[in-house]
Amino acid sequence: MTAGSLVALPSFGNLVLPSVRSSSVGAEAKAINLKVTDLSSSLHWATSAPGHSSKAEAALAVKALACLKKVGSVSPDPFGTTGAVGGVVAADLSSPSFYDKAFTLTQLPSASSEVVFLTKASGATADLATIGRSGSLGCLTAQFIGDSALQGAGKGLKGTASYLPAPRHGTGAGGAHIQFVVSGGNFALLKMKLYDNEYFYAQGPAEVSLSFINLGSPFNSSWATAAISKVMARAASEVAKA
Repeated sequence: MTAGSLVALPSFGNLVLPSVRSSSVGAEAKAINLKVTDLSSSLHWATSAPGHSSKAEAALAVKALACLKKVGSVSPDPFGTTGAVGGVVAADLSSPSFYDKAFTLTQLPSASSEVVFLTKASGATADLATIGRSGSLGCLTAQFIGDSALQGAGKGLKGTASYLPAPRHGTGAGGAHIQFVVSGGNFALLKMKLYDNEYFYAQGPAEVSLSFINLGSPFNSSWATAAISKVMARAASEVAKA
């Protein structure tokens, strides 16, 4: 979301400039990430490239990671929380954000993804297990609210998070689905709430997260389910080739 927009588009997958350490896993991550062709043809989708994190956003990421470490075992970049590449984190790459071309001001509804490759599959499984524990909700909600405020959503934001059923894909527990609902700030002026449905999956050493955001109501669930199926099919294929 560009500066001055009416509402922010906070998404864990688009807060950090994409960075890749290994060219091979970087190519795999790019192949897996969400494509505009994965989305419903019912809308005309425009594209917005991932942007840089500010120092304030990076500080929020550090706090979120410290919080998650208290919940369970996590890598230095669980599902792109920090964007830190190096050591056990072989790659971290975000897709563009795809949004309804008819709503260039709010850029909603929107969809995006992020793929992180760790050096070991056990690390991805552990990250997913931690994300699936209720203690993680507070950590991620605080980061989400903080980033929303920094991106122009206004003051006095309030947020809730809850687990919802997720289409089963990949390894580990088969995925996790968290719905974040944000109110207050500029959303109060619109008399609407912001809904962000985040899906988390592990496929071998790959961590795949997808974000579907909309204003006033959740992103169309059937569109999200179809897109997730296509992305995770590519994830299984790419990991099998490695």
